[in-house]
Amino acid sequence: MKNEGDSQKNSRQYALNLTLAGIAGLAGVITLIIVLVALFAGVWLDKIFDTDHNFTIGLILASVPVTVVVMFYFVKIATARIKPVEIKKPFEEETDSGKIP
Repeated sequence: MKNEGDSQKNSRQYALNLTLAGIAGLAGVITLIIVLVALFAGVWLDKIFDTDHNFTIGLILASVPVTVVVMFYFVKIATARIKPVEIKKPFEEETDSGKIP
């Protein structure tokens, strides 16, 4: 039989896991978008300037540090919005209850 403390602990862990999964998903989408923009921009610039994939390779390599900085920024914002869950303590009886002073 589970007590109320275990239930609150499990729900808190579940909320934390969902938050971390959301942040990981956000980081993955951001990475994909930045790399795809670099790829298509590089291919387009290679066509315009008639070069052998120089812009494509250069922009994809340049997208790595940009992705790291942007992911750090978004993860920092997302984690700052996380509000800690208040843990309600179960009612504790007074140690002197029932005694006459």
